[in-house]
Amino acid sequence: MTNDFSWSQFLWIAFIFVGVPSMFGALFLWSRSSKRNESMGTGRLGLWATGLLAFVFGFASCAGWLSWSAEQRGEFRGPGLPAPNQFPTWQVVACGATVVLLCFLAAHLSRWKVTGGYVAALGTTAGFSTAFCVEASTDITGQSGVGVLLCMIGWGLSLNVLMLIRDMALRHRWHWSLDKL
Repeated sequence: MTNDFSWSQFLWIAFIFVGVPSMFGALFLWSRSSKRNESMGTGRLGLWATGLLAFVFGFASCAGWLSWSAEQRGEFRGPGLPAPNQFPTWQVVACGATVVLLCFLAAHLSRWKVTGGYVAALGTTAGFSTAFCVEASTDITGQSGVGVLLCMIGWGLSLNVLMLIRDMALRHRWHWSLDKL
């Protein structure tokens, strides 16, 4: 059962399921970060710019990969609302890989080596979930709201674990080289 797109429903779902958890995440990062004890990263972006860029990357990843479908039967369904709900495996894997790579790119472009990674994870999660809210705003059953919440939890945990691994690699100066493979 689908309904027409509703701006008020979209804004409400995005506020409740994305905005509030993101605000708590940002407050947590702000309280735990200490810029004076952190070394400089490779990029030029501050924390706000890193988060905003990551948000755009996350939104674009979801909208770019999940607004159309090359369905299992080989049929193509172009972008539009309601969004498709069946995708071939390669499309879902490509979407996930894009999200992860763009999150790492946003973290790399941050001026803050460690905190920038976690801000990138938060921004990417919020952006992807906000794009997911577009579809949720057309659903009158309310089940898509649960999907947005699960999206926030799943991407939030996954990207933060990856940023933790990145942080450990940067702290211990792990270097990967093609010569060693």
